[in-house]
Amino acid sequence: MPLELKKKLSALNTINIPSSLKIKWVEEKNFHLTLKFFGNISENFLEKLYKRTQKAVKDFPFIELRIKKTGFFPEKGLPRVVWIGLDSQDDILLKLYKTLEKEFKKLKIKSSKEAFHPHITLFRIKSIGNLKEFNAYFEALSKNAISLEGFSFQVKELTFFKSTLYSTGPVYQPMYKVPLKNA
Repeated sequence: MPLELKKKLSALNTINIPSSLKIKWVEEKNFHLTLKFFGNISENFLEKLYKRTQKAVKDFPFIELRIKKTGFFPEKGLPRVVWIGLDSQDDILLKLYKTLEKEFKKLKIKSSKEAFHPHITLFRIKSIGNLKEFNAYFEALSKNAISLEGFSFQVKELTFFKSTLYSTGPVYQPMYKVPLKNA
């Protein structure tokens, strides 16, 4: 993800957060798009995933992603994650995701029960407190984020990250990079 976009996403965190809302913004350096979360796996298994991914994406071209509107998960009930959406022309990102899911299934990795919804997490909600205040904050954030809609960037590679969680937040360490094909 380009540094310019990470800075723009980080700059959305300028609206006063209501005191009843307890949130943790993603650090600028940690903004990313997750295609698949594997949990705890061995280095040996990671290498198998890496090789399968290389094989699966060898003919996928660079992907142009565009920023869409903001949203939150879950859609029903109390929000836990606020994000900004992504899409790609001809649904190439969805095709890539489905290709990877099929390849990972061969390694006995279950497909996600949730529909794939490409997004960049902006922040996680620890406690809402006052739903009315959250809604007002989310609306103000969404208005600010409109300026990013349509911002596009190219994805040239996929990266396997090791995520280590500390009390201060996660630290992501790149393990393997898988290049996409330059069309």
